[in-house]
Amino acid sequence: MKIAVDIDGVLADQVSAVLLEIEKDYGQKYSKSEINRAHWNFAGIEIWTEISRLLADPEYVMRVPLIEGSQKAIKQLAGHDLLVVTARRPNAEEATRKWLCWHFPCLTQYYHARTGTKHNIPSDVLIDDLDMNIVEFVKSDPDRRGILFQHPWSLNDTDIEDYSDQVYYCPQWQSVVNAIDNIRGDQP
Repeated sequence: MKIAVDIDGVLADQVSAVLLEIEKDYGQKYSKSEINRAHWNFAGIEIWTEISRLLADPEYVMRVPLIEGSQKAIKQLAGHDLLVVTARRPNAEEATRKWLCWHFPCLTQYYHARTGTKHNIPSDVLIDDLDMNIVEFVKSDPDRRGILFQHPWSLNDTDIEDYSDQVYYCPQWQSVVNAIDNIRGDQP
């Protein structure tokens, strides 16, 4: 089974990293639980604008921490055909690949998905933290499955519930591994 794994919010704890930078650069402190939308704003600045700015700095990219349990789970899933997928801008690719090599040496397949192109990912399963990406992916093929890695910002008023037979909701990595086992068990 070919499984596509998103980086930010799934492997990399991008939100924790950016919140530390926001506190340092703007003097404003926020918690992850306050980030309740993909297009969350602080002081009139959208979080994605700040993330894009920071990802241009290779040192920042290398400091982004792991999502808890991600390394262990990726090792458990290594028997599958794993593909890393990201919509990070091309100027972050070299540092992103170094970060991946350092933390996840078994993840050697890399797919750059521009925003709005997750339906083109060559895989059977997508693990992502944004409902809009999961919907786009499963809507393109009824045999595909999506795993929504849940955070406070994961649900953004999409029609994800219309695809409930194709989507698994997972709040942490062990439930992702269990969902993959279920998906594999459902295949002929």
